[in-house]
Amino acid sequence: MRLFWSQFSTLCSRTVFTAATAAAVALLCQLVPTTAVSAQPGSTRVAPVATTDGVYTSMQARAGGDVYAGLCQSCHSAESHTGAPFRNNWVGKPLSALYSYISSEMPKTEPGSLTEEEYTLVLAYILRMNGMPAGRKALTADSAALDAITIVLPGTANKQ
Repeated sequence: MRLFWSQFSTLCSRTVFTAATAAAVALLCQLVPTTAVSAQPGSTRVAPVATTDGVYTSMQARAGGDVYAGLCQSCHSAESHTGAPFRNNWVGKPLSALYSYISSEMPKTEPGSLTEEEYTLVLAYILRMNGMPAGRKALTADSAALDAITIVLPGTANKQ
């Protein structure tokens, strides 16, 4: 945000603004999401979100169901990834923790053998199994993005 104001001050010193223009710019600055503002050139901050905000697409969950059925279901029942086991192990943690666990420990016969996309699809399927809604934006394996997503169950007030 400091970088933005520094650039804004430089612009103001070169340009003559009317009071109405200055007020409009100030209002616009209040509407700009913090994710669009970077503290240093080349860096971006990701606004925190929850798994209840629709962090995967329904197409990803469907494809993840196929991967799960082919590679996971022989060892894991849906019950082992939903309800109390899921809540006790993952709720309140960043989604990156679950992704990291899945991608480094699964499948048990060949840990780490799937592609990033396949792990992401399975993650989307697990979120859907736990009642988290699908959204419009696809889930990615980007660690910064996954770190910014808190695992929250629908209908709970544990969003951080």
